Amino acid sequence: MDKPMPKIMFVGMSYILKCRDIFRPRENILREINIEPDFRILDFGCGPGSYITHISKTVGKNGKIYALDIHPLAIEKVKNIASKLDLSNVETICSDCVTALPDKAIDTILFYDIFHMLGEKMKVLTELHRVLKDDGIE
Repeated sequence: MDKPMPKIMFVGMSYILKCRDIFRPRENILREINIEPDFRILDFGCGPGSYITHISKTVGKNGKIYALDIHPLAIEKVKNIASKLDLSNVETICSDCVTALPDKAIDTILFYDIFHMLGEKMKVLTELHRVLKDDGIE
C-alpha cells in the first residue's frame, strides 16, 4: 500500500500546481479528451482538485466526478471546492487504488501527473481497467 506524501510536500506541490495552472490552464488540457455531458469521470490522483471545476461544468448535473486521492488533504481540498461552488456532482474517494466503483462504470479516467508516484502500478492499472467502460477514454 502506498502512503501519502508528508503534509509539507503536499502543500508545496499544491502551490506549484496552482502556478502551473496559470501558464497551462486545465481547461486547455481537458480539450485533449472529449468529455461530454452526463459522463462519469474518475480523476485518479486528483491532488488539490485542479480539474474539478472544469469537469463539473462539462459533465453537468447528470454527470459525475469521482475525485480519488490517497492524501486526506487532497480530499479535503476537493470537498471544499465542491462545497464552495455548489458542485453536487463531485464525490471524493480517499484511497491509494481501490475505487469501490462498479465494473465498467466510468467513461473517462484522468490519470495526469501521478503514474510516476505509484508504488503498485499494475494493481492501479488493473483497477482502472476494471472500472473503465469498454469504449472509455484513459
